[in-house]
Amino acid sequence: MNNILITPEIKILSGVWIFAVGLCIGSFLNVVVLRGLSGESIIFPASKCPKCGNKLKWWMNIPVLSYLIIRGKCHYCREHVSIQYPIVEFLTGLFFLLIFLKFNITLQTLFYITGFSLFMVMAVTDIKESVIFDFHGYLLILSGILFNIFSGGYTGFLYSMAGAVSGFLLFEIIARSGYLLADQRAFGEGDSLIAAGIGAFFGWKLMVISSLLSVIIMALCVFPFFLIRSYKTGKKNTAFALIASIILMAATFLISHLNLIKTFSQSVIFLIVIITGTILCAYFILNDMKKKDDNGNMTMCMLPFGPSMMISYIIIMFYGKEIETFIKSYFLTLS
Repeated sequence: MNNILITPEIKILSGVWIFAVGLCIGSFLNVVVLRGLSGESIIFPASKCPKCGNKLKWWMNIPVLSYLIIRGKCHYCREHVSIQYPIVEFLTGLFFLLIFLKFNITLQTLFYITGFSLFMVMAVTDIKESVIFDFHGYLLILSGILFNIFSGGYTGFLYSMAGAVSGFLLFEIIARSGYLLADQRAFGEGDSLIAAGIGAFFGWKLMVISSLLSVIIMALCVFPFFLIRSYKTGKKNTAFALIASIILMAATFLISHLNLIKTFSQSVIFLIVIITGTILCAYFILNDMKKKDDNGNMTMCMLPFGPSMMISYIIIMFYGKEIETFIKSYFLTLS
């Protein structure tokens, strides 16, 4: 859909309005997160302090500003209010504005901010309780399909469906491979639904790229924490496997970059070593996942994957076409 032509003055006013709307929706998303986790209705009762239960007055519900006014403490019980509230509100307002500035007044903008809002909810619930509600994943998939039907989108209806199915199947295969080594899934079904949603929005090719970006983002952001946590919780095999995987990746990059492999037999040997090393690393990690603590509880050293998938969604949303063009030109150059 072509952008509607608007004057700079109107665009500035529209941007301010979009930002304000985003702040308000961010406030609502906080409600969806907290009441979804507690099992309460998102409509009733009225907003209240989660600690003392007192009903909040109107001036306590102004996005971001109220948090600053009350200095991060409840007006009644003086308990600290989670920093989550202003962060979610501000980020939602900011990205609503950025999406509007990039795509103008279009159906594309509407669907992208819908997808972002769903991602915000799923990322926060994943961070707080390692939970992604299936309902939110289904809404993301539906939004991606409708996006391609009504706004032209990236791929069209059939490719959108194919992207959703391939995204779900890819992640389910990876998740269920955990049963082979650890008698449990490697990660939850919520991540598979997110991959399906990204595939529904952008098609299977960009879904694969998004998945790779998610892994890279996850590794860069949480690898040191994950390594330390694994060691402290007695999962020394996991810590060893993580270090070994970094060595494998570094070795692969250096050998390929320096062009050290000269013959076909060397390539086969190198490939066997890399595959064997990867399988062993996966085995050590998955085997550690089923260990129990002194109380008989699972001590799974797992971190939320939803936030990194949200970041990859944002990257693909803004730069998907450029990334796809770059990859095509790269492979054409190699051929």
